[in-house]
Amino acid sequence: MRKIVNKPQAKPLVFYGLLLIPTVFLCCAEGFGKNTGFFIVVLAMLLTSIIEIPIQTVRTRKPEYSEREARCIGELYGVPVAEELHADAEKRYKTHITLNLGGFVIPLLFSIYLLLSFNQPGGEPLPLLEVTMATILMTLIVYMVSEVKGGVGIVVPNYVGLFAIPLGLILAPAELPLGVVAGVLIFVPAAVGILLGMLIALVTLPREEVGSAFFNLGGIGSFYTIYLISFLALILGSVV
Repeated sequence: MRKIVNKPQAKPLVFYGLLLIPTVFLCCAEGFGKNTGFFIVVLAMLLTSIIEIPIQTVRTRKPEYSEREARCIGELYGVPVAEELHADAEKRYKTHITLNLGGFVIPLLFSIYLLLSFNQPGGEPLPLLEVTMATILMTLIVYMVSEVKGGVGIVVPNYVGLFAIPLGLILAPAELPLGVVAGVLIFVPAAVGILLGMLIALVTLPREEVGSAFFNLGGIGSFYTIYLISFLALILGSVV
């Protein structure tokens, strides 16, 4: 059964961990030190991706999978679908809604920090209209491509965050430095848009048609979506 501390998928965790090693030199080299904080946030996201914070419990319908289907889906997403289906004789899950620390809480708090860091004396003015437009578009895109997978939760394709890169570059004011664009017009709209898209999918969920033992917002099914665009925003903001 799934727990508050999930068993991490070893291969992706090792891959992204190794990917951060050369990034250390890029972010901490002379001229790139300003992105050290961003690097620490991305590292913290990876390290805390196994921790879930429970917020609510609801009832949802169990999917009608065969034993083989349940095993295959469980292996694909790294969750014990078959065990959760047979945990009790009821036809409905006692569904736990959780927020992933590394995939929801940290990127949300860092997005708020980046936005609040603007409009300070001597700082750049916040491109509020552009940030709002990019966030709304990302939210709509995430909601359209996300899927509620029975027994797994809300699944968001890993590639969807990539849309934030050309979108942010197009909307960015000409005088805004690339490092700022990467943080405020790529990372923030992508992170907030992905999280809002998942929340809308959860709120509009037809509970009588599909369900899961857990809905890990920012966790299983969506963590690497938000982590990938966070990492790319970090790289883009460092190469200036």
